[in-house]
Amino acid sequence: MGKVSLELSELEMRNLLEICALSLTVLGQAMPEGRNPRADAWHKLLVDIIKAGRTVPSIARDLELNPDCGYWFFKRPYVENAFYSDVLDEYRDAAFWEELVTRLAGRALMEYYGQDAVENLSPEDRAARTASMEKTLWNEVSRYGVDRLMFMLAPEES
Repeated sequence: MGKVSLELSELEMRNLLEICALSLTVLGQAMPEGRNPRADAWHKLLVDIIKAGRTVPSIARDLELNPDCGYWFFKRPYVENAFYSDVLDEYRDAAFWEELVTRLAGRALMEYYGQDAVENLSPEDRAARTASMEKTLWNEVSRYGVDRLMFMLAPEES
């Protein structure tokens, strides 16, 4: 397989490195254990691209070597103000609320109809029955966060 060459401006290179840093963060969170060859290949490529960024003087000052793993990464002050950090925060926030609403709606469905009845529903019927619950819950958490949610422990756990 042949090599590919790219010519990037400094801004394009910085953006590419931020994309790589974002991808490494997501990859590390999505696959923290149980490595697989595809994840390893992605990891190596992303690390190599970030390492290449240190050849650009205006970018190199924002990178540092982690002596524990030997990888180059953006320094903390840079990360705290980087666009990709904002993107990652927004993604995590949206994923959290979406997952919370979906799980709460699923749990409410089980409580209302019973586990056996819900397990016997087709995926389409289950989705239709939870849609209104999800909408109501989404409106609730969008407006109040978790401030008005109540979690109850089973009597034997309290």
